[in-house]
Amino acid sequence: MKKLLSGVLCAAVALVSTLALAGCGDSDYPVRIANITIDKEPKSIVVLDPCSADIISYMSYDVKIVGRSEEVDQKYLDVAPVMGVADRPSVQNILDSGAEVVFADEKLSDDSKQSLEDSGVTVISMSLAETPKQLETNYHTIGKILGGKITGDEKAADSYAKLISKMEDMKEEASALSANKLSTVCYLYFEDGGLRMMTSGTYGDMLLGYTGAVNVAVNISENTVDVNTLKVANPNFIFYADDDTLKAVQGDNVLSQLAAVKNGNTLQITRDEMSRQGLTALETLDKMIGFIHPELRPNKATPDSAQPSTAAAGSEQPTEAATQAATEAATQAATDAAQASSLADKYKIKLDGLSLKEEDDNDDVKAMQQRLFDLGYVSDKENITGYYGEISKKAVTEFQKKNGIKETGTADNATLVKLFSSDAKKADKPVDESSDAE
Repeated sequence: MKKLLSGVLCAAVALVSTLALAGCGDSDYPVRIANITIDKEPKSIVVLDPCSADIISYMSYDVKIVGRSEEVDQKYLDVAPVMGVADRPSVQNILDSGAEVVFADEKLSDDSKQSLEDSGVTVISMSLAETPKQLETNYHTIGKILGGKITGDEKAADSYAKLISKMEDMKEEASALSANKLSTVCYLYFEDGGLRMMTSGTYGDMLLGYTGAVNVAVNISENTVDVNTLKVANPNFIFYADDDTLKAVQGDNVLSQLAAVKNGNTLQITRDEMSRQGLTALETLDKMIGFIHPELRPNKATPDSAQPSTAAAGSEQPTEAATQAATEAATQAATDAAQASSLADKYKIKLDGLSLKEEDDNDDVKAMQQRLFDLGYVSDKENITGYYGEISKKAVTEFQKKNGIKETGTADNATLVKLFSSDAKKADKPVDESSDAE
């Protein structure tokens, strides 16, 4: 009887163990996020929201991405096919991709969302994080959806901790140089016909804080620019969103006289760069710190302009500040090649002293053509041949025109350095290739 009972108990234990092991694989799912339930791990996703794409990629879940919107323009996600724009993507293309989940933002139209959901696709609407806590929540939300409530949540915690740790390290490095001299900054952008600035309580303010400098708008809640406030604060450095912003600053009688403007201590950081919250955030932070502290990043601290302000340029003699800025720019030009080292390495090209011209035929030309294609100056991939012909000359000329370089059609070293830099401007439209051949 004892042996029989013992056998029954052993069988029961074995059954419980088997059931427990069988359930281990499903312990991560289902996942419930707000009113949405994810029953199993998504294998294929489409990302319409660039900020979510940045986080997904930083967490190494980008292997699941089978499609993206035009707005998701991070270079490391180029391999994913474009499926329209963020507000009205191609629903059919998304369905054909086999995507189970679509990450979107508030731009997605109601009818597009409804069509996707009616077809069985789960749509996750993500909001842009404005605080560190919201950012952490977004990491955990994406982690749980893509990896499960245990595995994915742990991965989210690790990724977020790694992001903040890297930012803290960069801030500590920059702050050490600011111990004896306080650096002040501001971020300006043009919106609804007027200048705005990045104020307290925003993600952009958080990013500025990690530069080790003080945002002069840190205690301001209203983002409308008060020129008198900025005049008093007189920031050492100004980051701006686009050309319209810079024109508005230079065209204002008060703002054009700020020390940062007169000394050329202004740098374009796009709104996209200031809003993305993964790898792009680290790249943007590194770019800003390198601008504030050129001794840390000697080849990333290139002012937008080494010329004096309009008022100074009209004088008989340039101001001392303008002269100093011009000298620094000239010195910088000698070592500019390292500015784009990361992109140059990606394209497997060495920029030190390199120049390219018509009729050159080599791998360096091919790398140049690939970069021009990626930036939209060449539309047909068949023209990436390695031969520098008429199409390449036109593309280089258009790139020079767009990026403020003398238009020669020859890819001198300054042109190549700018071409492979992370802030090279994209084409408005590709050059006409219909009548040319290389």
